[in-house]
Amino acid sequence: MNLDEFLCAGGVDIPSLLATVSSSVGLQSGDLLLLVGSLVEGLGNSKSDLDLFLITPRAERSLPPQDEIALLVGRSVVDLRILRLAQIEELLARLAEWARQPWDVMHAAKFTKEERVLLHRLLHGKVLPCRDQINPVPRPSKKAVARLNLHVARHISRTIQVDMIGYRESEDYCSLVFAAQELLGHAVDALLAAYELTNPLPKWRSRLLESIPSKWESLLTLRPDGVSAGQRIWRLHRAPEHPDRDASLGHASRIATFARPVFIWAESRLVRESTTLNEQLVWPQLERWPTDVTLPHLDLDVDFLIEDGNVTIGRLNDFGETLRLSHVEGSLALLFDSTTTAREAATVVLGDRSDGTGLSLVNDLISRITMANLKGI
Repeated sequence: MNLDEFLCAGGVDIPSLLATVSSSVGLQSGDLLLLVGSLVEGLGNSKSDLDLFLITPRAERSLPPQDEIALLVGRSVVDLRILRLAQIEELLARLAEWARQPWDVMHAAKFTKEERVLLHRLLHGKVLPCRDQINPVPRPSKKAVARLNLHVARHISRTIQVDMIGYRESEDYCSLVFAAQELLGHAVDALLAAYELTNPLPKWRSRLLESIPSKWESLLTLRPDGVSAGQRIWRLHRAPEHPDRDASLGHASRIATFARPVFIWAESRLVRESTTLNEQLVWPQLERWPTDVTLPHLDLDVDFLIEDGNVTIGRLNDFGETLRLSHVEGSLALLFDSTTTAREAATVVLGDRSDGTGLSLVNDLISRITMANLKGI
């Protein structure tokens, strides 16, 4: 249901909406009214709320004591939120300052979930004509909001990956599965952020995935399934029937293997402003040979750091060995998924090298990752 359909079904028109707001809180010169929420974004249904922002430069003493007011317009309840213009300007300035800082996912961004929702709604709010409206709508940078969502997803995911190792060691396989699914949710947030789909509410993840282009897999350094983003996430999210060791570890490993290239690609677009770690990969049809070696998967807490043209991989919250890799080796490491063969990886990333140089490089990388104790169990 779109906004016009909802308004019609609820007996609401814009003049009556403006009149109700004016009689409740008054409308003065400089006030801004924004319709916001799922209905404005094309995500709503007949049970959605009709949300309205009043952004005003008025002094606090001239405003109602409560920040949120429920109004009855026609047959619909409208949730009106009153926001002072100075409050919005301070939030936008803080976002702009944060976006200018170096990228650092080790520390949390100092923005609440409510503030991220507010930033998103300011981006997409529909302006309603207001009396003597003279101020432009204060809107944030879409890229900065997307970058903030990515940062939150990356920061939280690192903690989850460490937790997953703890659950494995304590043989708490139920918690391991739940943690893996939470990691998958944050990977979805990162994927959406890369396309500047900035709604941070988890309830819209599935709907927003419908907006991802059909060729999405070709941009990521992972083995393609040839399905839509929504279909692939659905398959990955499906928990094992029983939380036994092998099934739970397999489930968690598949999700961690998927999340890494998503995070790296999103950072490439929003932070480093390059397309990806490697050029767009083309997967040839290769017949498997009995002598083919399958690449192992990386352990659950292995993470990638790309900085100043260098790729470093290592365990999170661990003082063990790290590996310094070239970009080509970093792309190869992302294909360590316990399914792709060394010959496939060499062909996909390095091209067809009949002299065997590519395959030798992959085999050497397997040895280095194994020696550094980064291989999964």
